[in-house]
Amino acid sequence: MQTEAVWLGRRLLLWWVAAFGFMPVLAVCPFCGRPGCPSGAGLYATVIAPILASRSRRARRNQKPRGAKVADKRAGADPNETAKRYLESCRKGFWQEVFQLELKYLVEHLAGCRDILSVGCGPAIIESELAKRGFSVTGLDVSREALDYAPNQVRTVADRAEDMPFPKSSFDAVICVVSLQFVKDYRQVLEKSASVLRPGGRIIVMLLNPESVFFKERLRNSDSYVRRIRHADTRDIERALAVSFQVQAEYLMGVEQGRLFESRDPHRAALYILRGTKLPVGAEEEKS
Repeated sequence: MQTEAVWLGRRLLLWWVAAFGFMPVLAVCPFCGRPGCPSGAGLYATVIAPILASRSRRARRNQKPRGAKVADKRAGADPNETAKRYLESCRKGFWQEVFQLELKYLVEHLAGCRDILSVGCGPAIIESELAKRGFSVTGLDVSREALDYAPNQVRTVADRAEDMPFPKSSFDAVICVVSLQFVKDYRQVLEKSASVLRPGGRIIVMLLNPESVFFKERLRNSDSYVRRIRHADTRDIERALAVSFQVQAEYLMGVEQGRLFESRDPHRAALYILRGTKLPVGAEEEKS
């Protein structure tokens, strides 16, 4: 400690002399006990130490509680355990009601489609229900651990949504069930979606509505998944989608105090849904 202080003090003394042309008068050196100590230790006591102490206090104020750090490390240390906990939470009554409402909407608007790609499918809970209803479903997710819990009737691919490793014109529809806002580059995902869709293909993007009571309540919870959202501006996403699709938008599913109800109110509906039909070849250039 003393050696570092002396070294730093001398450096500061050299800077002071070069800048102002004289040696500063220092307080009594805490190491040698002499006033005006040329070693620089006195400068450490009068100038450097208070600065470092102030920085240390600020660092302690900004530091997360120890328990939070441990929890973060545990969550990141075992992805399989994280996926398991997520699946268990999905089995709760509230989320089952949410999934049923989302499933009903998807089935209605996927009528006439056969091959479906779900982007960010996780353990493929909704996707398995679509498969039971006769759809051929492929689930894409970056988490291999989450995909391990997907049922056999859903084909799964572990990869980034931005990479989307499928040939052109592979699917009749692409769905993003509350996943697009969490990817790094949603514009690239939308471009890839247009590419893998067949002519006239459909896309359904379910977004969290940041203006809703549901979103704002979840945002106040430090452990909520909504805090990991990357893209909160739904209008920007809608504009990006409109580059390659004919778009319709609507609000859906009111949620307040754990209760679900029908609502198209922008301040009460938890979801903002974008439905698109792939534009014909050449129409995209004309539109831009």
